[in-house]
Amino acid sequence: MSDKVRIPVKIALFIAVFFIITTVLAFLIRDETSAYTRIWMNELFEQDNVEILYCGASHVSHGITPKVADKIWKKNNFSTGSAGQHIGGTYAVLRQAVKLHKIERVFLELDFAVATYQPVKEKKGFKSEYSIAHYIRDPKIKFDYYRTMSTPKYYINSLLPIGKDKHMSLNPKDLAARYKSFFNGDYFNYVYKDKDADYDGKGCLLDKRPVKNGTFSNYYDEGPIQIGKISDEWKDDIDRIIALCKEHGIELTMYSMPCSDFYLAEKGNYDEYYSFVKKFCNERGFEYYDFNLAKEKYLRLFDEDFHDDNHLSGQGVYKYTKVMCEYFTGNVPKEEMFHDSYAEKIKTQEARIFGLVIKPTENKKAVTITPMVNPAVDMESIRYDVSVFYDGKEEILKTQTTDTFIELPKGKSGKIKVTASLNGVRTNEALQHFVAL
Repeated sequence: MSDKVRIPVKIALFIAVFFIITTVLAFLIRDETSAYTRIWMNELFEQDNVEILYCGASHVSHGITPKVADKIWKKNNFSTGSAGQHIGGTYAVLRQAVKLHKIERVFLELDFAVATYQPVKEKKGFKSEYSIAHYIRDPKIKFDYYRTMSTPKYYINSLLPIGKDKHMSLNPKDLAARYKSFFNGDYFNYVYKDKDADYDGKGCLLDKRPVKNGTFSNYYDEGPIQIGKISDEWKDDIDRIIALCKEHGIELTMYSMPCSDFYLAEKGNYDEYYSFVKKFCNERGFEYYDFNLAKEKYLRLFDEDFHDDNHLSGQGVYKYTKVMCEYFTGNVPKEEMFHDSYAEKIKTQEARIFGLVIKPTENKKAVTITPMVNPAVDMESIRYDVSVFYDGKEEILKTQTTDTFIELPKGKSGKIKVTASLNGVRTNEALQHFVAL
């Protein structure tokens, strides 16, 4: 054999052996013990047919339970949300679903966090993208997504079995759980196990850690929604989704899941996002349905209906799914469900403290207390009880004060508890860590 033949053959053999070894190694160290994307993606392939598909990021996986939706729609529903799923990933998932099923209707969730994600040209990490790309089975869709989810700089990382952001772990605890799942069959039976959440089937997660009513709090400013960061890339991907649905005769509905009032009050400019998306959808011939604007006589969500400030708890998922599906099946008059703006909605509420922001000062010698409230609240009617826990003891700093600037014990660290009363009635309690200089 001549060198002209032998050298290319050796190179080809080396590449083949390298890919075989790294593929096996990647399989052995991939942290998939609680990868619900792997489970619902497999389940999507196993369905006889899916008529109604819910698309988006984690708001969808923590928002719609097909167990309820199936009964209301009398059709097969499926949720395809995953943590941090970019709109490009949603498009790839939808392409795969369309290949598998005769879908009649798609509900596309337009979360403002997803809308303001970094565009591809600015991204350096792709963890959420790889969690989708890895489980897509159609080769063309998979490699189209690999190509479009990053710049050419990261193509080699995308193609290699092992690489950055590919959910690998060398943690002995993670590996032990993975190998155990091989031997007891959980891995091959696609069993989801997580102490904090249950898998409700067909892409739905039910979180078991609801927020206790009256305990929403934060230790930093969320900041307003960055409308200016909504990229042309996000708009273009939605246009691709619109075109794909049109091509296959699929009815497309664009909507937003409800977040907590605490979260939206922290943002402070939700109506700017609502107006932007409503205009964006209307220009393309679509209505936009925002359940943050739902009237409370139809959808009243309490703190315990959330497991954090913008994801529903298990009971919240069941409550919301029923309301949403009843609305779109015509059991609630279209003109009755929504307020015209979020500002209008909170004006109709009784006086309410949504939660407390307990923010350390820049010098870390004190904290400031900022109550998130609706317009009905008279700020002078709020009183605070403040105590700190450190060195195994509790120290009361303030009682029934209107002061929102609280000095901390010098050189101590522990927890600060703030209890708020509105018109003499205790309504909120917040507990945050502190480190005082």
